[in-house]
Amino acid sequence: MRFLKYIYIVFLLSRCLNLNASTYFVSNSLGNDTNSGLSSQTPIKSISRLNTFNFFPGDSILFKSGDTFLGMFWLKGSGDSSHPIVVDTYGGLDKASINGDGYQSCILLFNNEFISINNLDIFNENSHLDSLGNIKLLAGFSGASNTWGSGKNVRFGIKIVATSKSLTGFSFNNLKIHDIYPSPVLSQNIHKGYGIKIESQSDTLSFLYNRISDLKIYNCDISKTGHYGIWVKSLGLNGIDSVKNSNINILECNFEDTGGSGFVPNKSKNILVQNSSFNHSGSSIDPRMWKRGSGLWTFDCKDVIVQHNYFMNAHGPQDSYGAHIDYGNENVVFQYNYSYNNEGGFAEILGDNINCGYRYNISVNDGYRLDPNNSSWDKKGKIFWISNFCGSGPRCPNVGSFIYNNTIFVNDSLNPEIYFWPNIGDVHLYNNLIYVGSYGNKIPTLLQNTSNILNISHNIFYDSSRLDLDSDLMNNAIFENPQLVNSFNQGVNNPLFYKIQNSSIAIGNGKLISGSNDSTNYLNNNGGKDYFGNLVSNSLLPNIGAYNGESLSGYNTLKEQLIYAYPTATIDYLQLKSKSSKGPFETYIYDVNGKYISYQIGDKISLINFKKGIYLLKVKFGDKVEKLRVIKL
Repeated sequence: MRFLKYIYIVFLLSRCLNLNASTYFVSNSLGNDTNSGLSSQTPIKSISRLNTFNFFPGDSILFKSGDTFLGMFWLKGSGDSSHPIVVDTYGGLDKASINGDGYQSCILLFNNEFISINNLDIFNENSHLDSLGNIKLLAGFSGASNTWGSGKNVRFGIKIVATSKSLTGFSFNNLKIHDIYPSPVLSQNIHKGYGIKIESQSDTLSFLYNRISDLKIYNCDISKTGHYGIWVKSLGLNGIDSVKNSNINILECNFEDTGGSGFVPNKSKNILVQNSSFNHSGSSIDPRMWKRGSGLWTFDCKDVIVQHNYFMNAHGPQDSYGAHIDYGNENVVFQYNYSYNNEGGFAEILGDNINCGYRYNISVNDGYRLDPNNSSWDKKGKIFWISNFCGSGPRCPNVGSFIYNNTIFVNDSLNPEIYFWPNIGDVHLYNNLIYVGSYGNKIPTLLQNTSNILNISHNIFYDSSRLDLDSDLMNNAIFENPQLVNSFNQGVNNPLFYKIQNSSIAIGNGKLISGSNDSTNYLNNNGGKDYFGNLVSNSLLPNIGAYNGESLSGYNTLKEQLIYAYPTATIDYLQLKSKSSKGPFETYIYDVNGKYISYQIGDKISLINFKKGIYLLKVKFGDKVEKLRVIKL
């Protein structure tokens, strides 16, 4: 009875907190800083006035649609698990904009938690000096820490910082974060602009172990950053593996022209990256960019799933793969992703990793980088690369590295390497379909045998005359034409074309992967489905490559799949094609959550006015219906 009474009191207190919650309105065009801000008729005007408020669970801070606000919003106060503090736009469909105006961040969350930020446009590239040449500083920090307020050497769109305690409960939705650049005096700092940084600071001497958890970032568009798009970083925990940030979800986000990588988690666990697009990481369109980076990479992380994403056009003199596994990770799987035209290559695994790898991905024309010194096995682009690099100290072999059931297409103009270092531990490489054009330079391969345990079999290499195959790669290898649906020798930027025809040698000739019900036992649990969502049996021999569904009869049979959209990734239009019908086509367009967006008639679908992201198309023609998935770049 006492327990029930306690629960009732907690419920009443929670209700009271929520009933006492306030909504604050901010409008640069209509507001006045002498107003209370407690109604849309009496909004306050500036971020500097907003920074004098303390907020409480359930409070909302609403910025006027279409208005632009200057400065760094330091949100003081925390919500709770039932009543987060909400930051959003009001009064129209256009996002409100926050221009960080040379301060270190547009929005700062400093030891505060349970906060939801939505529907804002955020950018920050102005000078850190005011019109009189003074450094812009945010009041409230003292001493050396006052550098928090200056955007001279480092700049953020949003920064979360945990210094005094662990933090939890963050949700960011439908944000546009772009043009994040500092304005330093020294050139080595010119690239240090980051879309979102999540930073936990610990002090082991004081037994202070801080973490950040339960972070959801979805439907956000991050572009034109000097360095990373999103960065999760822990400080002060070197050598401690048991303390990690946790429960981080990156869903339906788009990363475009980031100067470094799109997403980089460090010392974190339970991470899901899904239905997102990474395009032109390592961009060089602005001189303030780092000009190097894979779309995504994990470092010292555990239990990571990266799936159903597009990784395209990564650039740079090092790394710059579609997505790579750095060192010190455990249980990281990259699956069901599409990798296209990434300069560094397709699959990179560094050292000190356990149970990490790639499966059921499609790679098209990755690894085009040439070595600046014309050296082999160094900076040249690669199909597969596994090393034991784990920092500046001794090398660290891996345990259970896997690369299986991937489809790789390389055209005649490219010749990326396959290279395994010595002492990399046990590697499991099977059921991969590697198709290379028949002309062009030889594709070199080297698998060093020193202290390595290589489990390699059931891979297709075609055209093998163009592959200089290491003897270990030839174990149980197949050299016949796998008969991809694609018939274009330069490759097609469309994953549908990397299915196989009905007479393919790849059908039913793979190595069986089974024996465990543990979904994270990637060596003995096949995941149950292929890239396209077709079932993969635990008892029947699988196909080789990323496609395990019903076989097709070439390019024309692809057209007989009722209908398809080409290309599946576009910045403007896509074309509907069908052999059986010329229309009329009726297309219903939904977002990835199934929310209806638009209706269009005809065989040409316009995505020009759509924001970047993944969309589902339901196409009706005659008495037939086809469902397609496309991406707006």
